[in-house]
Amino acid sequence: MTPLVYLSALFLSGRPAGTPPDTAYEPDTTYMSGNMRVYCWHSPRITVIGVPDTLRFIYDGGNSATVDSVARREGLRCVVNGSFFDGVRGSAVHAGWLSLYGHRESALKTDPELTHVVRLDGRARSIDYIPSASFTHAGDSGCIEFQTGPLIVDGGGIRRDLINASLNGLTGHARTLIASFGRHRLYLVSVPEPVTLLEIASRLLRLSVFRGGRLDVVNLDGGSSVALYVRDIPGLNVNAGDRLPVLMGFP
Repeated sequence: MTPLVYLSALFLSGRPAGTPPDTAYEPDTTYMSGNMRVYCWHSPRITVIGVPDTLRFIYDGGNSATVDSVARREGLRCVVNGSFFDGVRGSAVHAGWLSLYGHRESALKTDPELTHVVRLDGRARSIDYIPSASFTHAGDSGCIEFQTGPLIVDGGGIRRDLINASLNGLTGHARTLIASFGRHRLYLVSVPEPVTLLEIASRLLRLSVFRGGRLDVVNLDGGSSVALYVRDIPGLNVNAGDRLPVLMGFP
């Protein structure tokens, strides 16, 4: 069994300063829990959560606990499934590159789905999306790097080329994604109903919360692995009883 490993990275969330009001696709419901803001749209069902403080990456190849029990044990208010994995629940490994605190856990993989390596830098409080083909390991003890994809929005433009080349980009699946403004404002996105990556990319660009800044969005995983746990809003929870090897969340 792979031991649990964590990486914490501090990020800021919210609308960039000076952004004018935007009425395009305003959320149907908005929740506040402490300093966590949750935006919900009903059709299609989309939940966007601004990461307010420390994001944790949890890797347990043995799938030893359910999503909700991990959240309760670690005192996390919100948890989503993380990136792709190979194998079956109970005996899984990360699919593609994974390095934690500068130590490699799994190797880079050539796959049309795994287009980018996401680098979360805890000291710089930044996020970068590096093409897998040109990726070089930072070897930084303050970083986590994990391969995932495809990148579907790049600087506010839809990456149709990557979506079209991916294995599941043009078919409908539930999705979990990471979105960011610039390199510092981070959001988790859960879409529990079937959508293509082109559909969700187009929709995200028109959500009011994502207008007025440089938006980047990368797919984390989809289908039966999609999970969402929100401690204070249990009506939003999806698949929280599953055992998954890769999770992301915050207290």
